[in-house]
Amino acid sequence: LAYYIAAVNIENAYHDLLEKDEYESFEGIVLTDTFQLSESDDNTKLFSEALAENSERLQRQQKAPLRVIIGNPPYSVGQTSANDNAQNQKYTKLDKRISDTYAKMTDATNKNSLYDSYIKAMRWATDRLSNEGGVIGFVSNGSWIDGNAQDGLRKSLEEEFTSIYVFN
Repeated sequence: LAYYIAAVNIENAYHDLLEKDEYESFEGIVLTDTFQLSESDDNTKLFSEALAENSERLQRQQKAPLRVIIGNPPYSVGQTSANDNAQNQKYTKLDKRISDTYAKMTDATNKNSLYDSYIKAMRWATDRLSNEGGVIGFVSNGSWIDGNAQDGLRKSLEEEFTSIYVFN
């Protein structure tokens, strides 16, 4: 649903700015699980058969350099009981990256909060920019700023970025 709402909002704003009568679709939006993109070497199969045009857009975007990532990652550390049916999706490669960086650099014994989806978004975005450089802007909760388990995340960010600005 968020995909369709975003597409409609973007296309409507574009239409209003150009004051055109004909409809023009926005070719920059892709329906996908962003974190899943890092899990496979062949990400084109996520929606390839059902949504061929979407898969073509996905392939183009994966090859394109990325310099700016802006978002409002969800905050979800998982289910509170077995009855919640809200368990976080497992992303083997992304979780390993967190383990090899944020979790490895922390002194905390309980590292579960490092696998929260908004922290996964930080790791994904940092890896997606890699050595190319760029800017990441996220709206998130502030527990990573002074949380015990997040000391490794803070150390990692300090090593991986030349400048960090936090508005708390």
